[in-house]
Parts: sequence; C-alpha cells; structure tokens
Amino acid sequence: MLDPFIAPFPLLEQLVVPICKTLHLNSLPLHIHEILSAFAAYHIIFEYLATPLSTFFLPKSYTRLSYESRLRWNMHCVSMVQSVTICVLALWVMSNDQERKTMNLEERMWGYTGAAGMVQALATGYFLFDLSVMIRYLDVFGVGMLTHASSCLLTYTLGFVSS
Repeated sequence: MLDPFIAPFPLLEQLVVPICKTLHLNSLPLHIHEILSAFAAYHIIFEYLATPLSTFFLPKSYTRLSYESRLRWNMHCVSMVQSVTICVLALWVMSNDQERKTMNLEERMWGYTGAAGMVQALATGYFLFDLSVMIRYLDVFGVGMLTHASSCLLTYTLGFVSS
C-alpha cells in the first residue's frame, strides 16, 4: 500500500538523502516530512493545547498542580494522543494494506510498505519530540527519561534501515 499521507517534499527529501545513505536509512527520506509533521503536531499539543484544554476541563485540579506536575501532565496528554493515533493507524494498516497481507510472517516483520512506514514515521516524530522535551526539561524529567527517549528514537529510526 502506498503511503496515504501527502507526498514527500522533494527538496526536503533531497536534503536528507546523503546522511540517510551513509547510515543505510534507505526508506527514511520517503517519510522525513511525516516525522517532522508529527514532531510539529506533538509540539503544538504540548505547548499550546494541553494547558488551555486542561484548565478548561479540570479548572480546580490542573491549576493547583505544581510547575513540574503540569509539565508531566502536558507530556501525558501528548503521549495519550500519540498512542491512540498510532494504535488506530496501525490497526487500519493491518486491515487495509493489501501489500502487507500478501507477505509471509518474516516479510511482515522485516519488510516495508509505504503505509507501515507512515505509522513508523509518526512514532519516530513523537520520539524526536519526546527527546527534545527531555533535553529541555532535564531537571524535571531526569536522566532516566532522557535515556528512554533516546533509545526509543534510535529504535524507531533503525526501522528505516532496509536493503
């Protein structure tokens, strides 16, 4: 199945090809726009939507939280949106991707389709966002969460390695 997201921007794709070739991340240039779009969407939720929505729906509880607790709450809001989005999209790909359905178990594990790459790219965008927040607020989230964000980003990025 082709990637149902908008087509990659040729200039953006060309910018990342050299480093992707060096690192053997051959399918990443096809999804760099989705990674960056997801990063931007999660950043917008964290910075501009979580606080006003939480204040509106939970005025007494949210406004009493400490600064650190609000940051953690806002991060949980983003991670909830991300996990629901990824789960729904993964189930959609599993049920609708005809190319994936023709693959055997090993091909489904190690193979590539555009739609599966899209799901992976959106998750990678989340972990890129997560890493940026963990670096920015290291004093709140700690080294353990920074390590988690780094390892998750690395794991999802390595998924773009293909022959």
